[in-house]
Amino acid sequence: MFDQNPDPTLAAEACCKLISAYLANHEDVEWSDVQEALSIALKAFDLPETLIEDMAERG
Repeated sequence: MFDQNPDPTLAAEACCKLISAYLANHEDVEWSDVQEALSIALKAFDLPETLIEDMAERG
């Protein structure tokens, strides 16, 4: 699953979004910011958008 090389630009963008969200309000990070960063990270690693849901279903 993780054997492909990530897109470094998208991976960096995802990290920046998470860090920015945390710095903006570390006690109450906006869930939408986390979701957006996750979506970008999934694209960076060429993973399906449904990865989290799929993993939750598997237990």
